[in-house]
Amino acid sequence: DMEEIFNIEPTYIDYEHEVNEDIYQFYEYLPVLYKDENEREYIQTLFKALTLSYSNGLYQFAYIQLHMIFMVCIYYLLLQLNFSLPEELEKAIYYLSKDNRAKDFYGSSNTRNGELYFGSFAMLNESDVFLLLKIAGMDSDLQGELRKLVEERNKYAHANGNITITSQATIDERISKYLNTLERVQRLFKPIIEEVYLNILANPDFSDSEERLGYYDDNEQIQEEFIKRYYLSKKELNVCRKTNINRLSDNEGFGDMSNLHIALCNYYKSLLNDEVELNEECA
Repeated sequence: DMEEIFNIEPTYIDYEHEVNEDIYQFYEYLPVLYKDENEREYIQTLFKALTLSYSNGLYQFAYIQLHMIFMVCIYYLLLQLNFSLPEELEKAIYYLSKDNRAKDFYGSSNTRNGELYFGSFAMLNESDVFLLLKIAGMDSDLQGELRKLVEERNKYAHANGNITITSQATIDERISKYLNTLERVQRLFKPIIEEVYLNILANPDFSDSEERLGYYDDNEQIQEEFIKRYYLSKKELNVCRKTNINRLSDNEGFGDMSNLHIALCNYYKSLLNDEVELNEECA
């Protein structure tokens, strides 16, 4: 028996601790639709690892996985800068890149189908990644909070023989801190998301009923060409839903824009309805 030969303790079978459901709030900051199935599977695997570590009381390992999920959420937010302020992002990447590696950042080995994806930002040092948030208006206080998160994580990410996060209260406090910080970052992007959304609706190639990118259905178009293409999360959809599209009322074809906005609102509502049904099933 291999367990006896190598003196391995029995594998965990029964989960000992109920998972903190606040973990699932991170899904609200992640895309509701994915261009690439591999991205969805990667994120599901991270959440599975986190919940397994937590439920088995392996809180220090849960903490490392928690940090990874947080960083993925940050990376997806940074993709919005690539859509809205690509030139500013490129200048910042050039400034932060070591040894003229800016070309590598945008190169084929760090992109998918010629486009940046969330994993592209992993090429940068995490502390440098947070500096990109200055483009969205990050202040020094938030920058300091983000830096602390990385410094704290670094204490536990090395094989130094120490297990110091041993209580459920400690990991729960970390979960709360990450969520609060993520919400602060998300709020920076509200005007950026609004601007992207209004620009998309105002684009005749997108909203003109004669063009419509080949789509004949408002729901399909808004899901495929906006929600999926721009990696929108539930939080960002809520921003779009509340955006005052009457700012475009003087534009030709405003009726078509309104129909697409209604399609987006209906899709957001369907997400809420799915959650209600799920909660009722789990009650």
